[in-house]
Amino acid sequence: MQEAIAKSLRNKIEREMIRAPSLRNYGGSPKICVINNYVYSYNTCVGVMDWATDNLYVPVYHSTTTTRHINKMAQEYNLEVVKLY
Repeated sequence: MQEAIAKSLRNKIEREMIRAPSLRNYGGSPKICVINNYVYSYNTCVGVMDWATDNLYVPVYHSTTTTRHINKMAQEYNLEVVKLY
């Protein structure tokens, strides 16, 4: 049952991330960025913030550096990281 719920949530978050605006890098762009409820590491959308549950959802595995970026944003916004993989 829990696996079905996690899979459904992961699919929902992945669909939402597809609609995330793209982040263009012009040489001086930040390494970590938040646009709307989307967390970016470099030019890639890596997570979605959900203020109703105070969670930061991460649907797929990322590198160590990207994971540090995700954790830093979660700490800064007082959110709990929920890994959906």
